[in-house]
Amino acid sequence: MKSIFQILLTLIFNKWLLACMLFCLLYLSAYTQTNKKNITKFNGSVSIADNFYSANGIEARQPGNMLIGIVRANLTLFKQIQLPFELYYTTQQTTFQQPFNQFGVSPKINSWLTLHGGYFSTRFSDLSFGDLRMLGGGVELSPGNFRFKAIYGRTRKAIEPNKVSYSPEVYEQNAYGMSIGYGDESKNFFNINMFHAIDDSNSIKTDTMMVAPNENLVTTLGFGMQLGNAASVKGEVGVSAYTHDTKAEQVDNVKIPEYVFTPNISSAADAAAKLSFNIKPSRYWSIRLLSRWIGPGYKTLGYALMPKDLMEFSLAPTVRLLSNKLSIRVKAGVRYNNLHEQRISSTNRFTGLFSANYQINKLFGISMNFNKNQIESSHKNDTLRISNIFNSVSVSPRWSFNGLGGSNNVILSYSYQDVADKNIYTSEISNNNTNSVYALHSLAFPTSWSLSTSVLYNNTKLANLSSQIFRISEGISRQFFNKLLNISANMGINFIKTTNKSNQFVFGLNASYSLKKYGNIRFNISNNNYKGPGDVIKDYNELYGSILYNIYF
Repeated sequence: MKSIFQILLTLIFNKWLLACMLFCLLYLSAYTQTNKKNITKFNGSVSIADNFYSANGIEARQPGNMLIGIVRANLTLFKQIQLPFELYYTTQQTTFQQPFNQFGVSPKINSWLTLHGGYFSTRFSDLSFGDLRMLGGGVELSPGNFRFKAIYGRTRKAIEPNKVSYSPEVYEQNAYGMSIGYGDESKNFFNINMFHAIDDSNSIKTDTMMVAPNENLVTTLGFGMQLGNAASVKGEVGVSAYTHDTKAEQVDNVKIPEYVFTPNISSAADAAAKLSFNIKPSRYWSIRLLSRWIGPGYKTLGYALMPKDLMEFSLAPTVRLLSNKLSIRVKAGVRYNNLHEQRISSTNRFTGLFSANYQINKLFGISMNFNKNQIESSHKNDTLRISNIFNSVSVSPRWSFNGLGGSNNVILSYSYQDVADKNIYTSEISNNNTNSVYALHSLAFPTSWSLSTSVLYNNTKLANLSSQIFRISEGISRQFFNKLLNISANMGINFIKTTNKSNQFVFGLNASYSLKKYGNIRFNISNNNYKGPGDVIKDYNELYGSILYNIYF
């Protein structure tokens, strides 16, 4: 059941679009009384695409035909009020996804006031709210160094359980939040954030107990300080209260207003924190230190996915030498879990990166990269113990020159990857290494013709299997009618060898024509033809294509 507070919020924000329009009209009325010159500007873009697909020899991987329409527009009134909105439409229909239409308006008045109505997105902080698209309303104020945000709406739509695929139910989820802060976020500042979300237990009509409805309250404090001219520190600390089942028995000895949070026997609380320290005394070198701690019970419904139960540290120095011709970047970090020792075993991770780029002169350059990732667990059972090491190294020289009637670019690349499993029971099937060599030559002529040729060889070895892929491809492009028409084509063939031999032929054609102020039209078609080794892997052919019209106004 919804509380009185939630019902009042729903009634208020259901009228938010009307309130936004009324506010804009009142503002315009006051503005026009003192300004005789009225200026209206309308701009945006419209995209309409028709995609088609067919397959022979295999089951279709996507719908045979799908129409997609996207409208993005912005109305500016009197150089003061901005009314942006978006509209999406698709004819795709699947079991779990229906055609949808989304509309949102976010009028912006001057540079310090923004209103939201309909579908909209905004962000509070890394530990509170950030990547959800909400249907509802909101307001953002930023006069000077003062900041204020308030939002309310639906963050998730209810979906009934599917008895055929055994997909669980999804409850409708409603949320509200508030953020207040002061200061220059590039120097000294603070932000206080609060986010609350709750599942509507009555939004599912089917009698099911596969998934319990949840409730979440998160409060965080973000801050930043400038330490002289060469250093700065930024951080955030947060506390999360999470109820795993809102239908569970309530706790009587904890008195919290119902509209804030309703604790019960399934509720738990935990904390999280992050801190970064940056040192940049000159443009030639800098150091960044990062740390993050997220408790195993810390959870925010303001993000679709956030890792938990971790502690990590990283160090990332950067240096530039030889008059900025040589840049070197290094990063090393460690992460471990089981912070409250509630797991049977702990897992430790190490990540290392070394990257160097040296532009010797205008013609020659070279890049080098090395990555190391290691993960280990302390499980006492040898079968379940994890100890994996992943190493990769690559070297890529490049060369630019004029010749053969045009401008040339040549890139060579060699990479090596090695995966080592130290577990005595799983190493025989997990260990593998890959050698890869790649070469690319592109030639651009003054007549707007261009050619590109690439060759790839890849060799992967596992314990009981090895695979080799050799690919050669060629591309050609040309511009016509004073660059209004662009046509390009590419084709390539892959020779694949594992236990058997097979080959794959790929062809693509692309064209675009500019209608100038009336937009542009794009067309592309590609074919994937695979020849298998026999009855186990059969031959198949796939055809992809699309027609797109796009206009900016």
